[in-house]
Amino acid sequence: MPIGPQTLPGPSFRAMREPGEAAAGRPIRITALDRTRGFAVICMVLAHFGPGIYDRVGLQGTPRHVLDLTGRLATPMFVLIFGITLGIVYMPRAARDPAAVRRALVRRAGLVLLCSLVVVAPATIALFVETSQRVRAFDLLLRQYSVLTFYAVAIFATGLACSALARDPWRTGLVAGATLVFAGSFLGYDAWPQGGETEWELLRLLFVSGKYGVFTLLGSAWLMLGLGVMIRRRVTAGEPFRQDLAIIALSAILIALSVGRVVGWRSIADLAQRYDAPPQLWFLVMAGGAMLIALAVLDAYPLGLAGLVLEHVGRNPLTIYLGHAFVLPAIALARQLAPDVPELVILGACVGGFLLFCAITVHRSIRKVARAGAAGPKKNPAGTIAPAGLSLS
Repeated sequence: MPIGPQTLPGPSFRAMREPGEAAAGRPIRITALDRTRGFAVICMVLAHFGPGIYDRVGLQGTPRHVLDLTGRLATPMFVLIFGITLGIVYMPRAARDPAAVRRALVRRAGLVLLCSLVVVAPATIALFVETSQRVRAFDLLLRQYSVLTFYAVAIFATGLACSALARDPWRTGLVAGATLVFAGSFLGYDAWPQGGETEWELLRLLFVSGKYGVFTLLGSAWLMLGLGVMIRRRVTAGEPFRQDLAIIALSAILIALSVGRVVGWRSIADLAQRYDAPPQLWFLVMAGGAMLIALAVLDAYPLGLAGLVLEHVGRNPLTIYLGHAFVLPAIALARQLAPDVPELVILGACVGGFLLFCAITVHRSIRKVARAGAAGPKKNPAGTIAPAGLSLS
């Protein structure tokens, strides 16, 4: 039987099952979550490539602010999907074999750290080329800071804590997550003042004050563990909960915007341009509500071929992130090496190459799933069906 989306009894989430597992009632992969992650990838592309396009076409005012805000939602959406993924896939596994999950997450953290070094390689090379004197350690380490740095630390920390988190993801996730959020919010302002260009300032940037402050973002992800466990249980039991998810999402958005109004936002432009560093919980909650609405909508309306593309984009976020990270450096290099080539030709070649890379990635992912469906379910060393490993990016 080919692998593919299956509709569970009742108006619940569609899940992808390994062949032969339908009778067992255990969902392996929730395709709506993959599609939601794919939507977050599109938001990321908007955030990084959109401003240059908007400037060229002269887009201003509310339409520009709406698109900028959509792009800004990418990072918090990814972070909260990461937390839900942990609850769906890794907490049940950690409850059975925490050592195996710890090893898997630590290996994943190492891979993400390696990818982060690859992503910042152009900026690192430029630092050495542009600096006539000896490169300072502070400047070199500062160039290594990116969202992947956060994920490497967050995945590693989750691996170390997975045994404790898995015992009771609801309670432990809430307490540990809230503690981290409080620490990040408290230290992110005057409690840990800026210390100049020192190693301590780099630690402050990484954990509390930067755009990707580990304490607040990881705490927010751990707050989602219980929701991930709930989704898995509801899907497994075939119980409807899409309406509950929509209510949670709408309530989260309204409460977050209410708190943010007190903080000071007054327009869409404020939401699109401010409150990024250090991360603020109310903004993350607002983005989380938007993500949950997208999750419910993309489950209710799979979108046919477009949904299939979104799903497989969402299965390969790290690969696509790596590809997109080299587009802007490639454009800058092409301008230097070929100054007489028309700008549109350079942009078309670089962006077109990235789109081709995405198309190949999606095609290979679809073929991989088809081959897995033809081969039947895979077993892990313990002889049980292994989850399909939702991406942690």
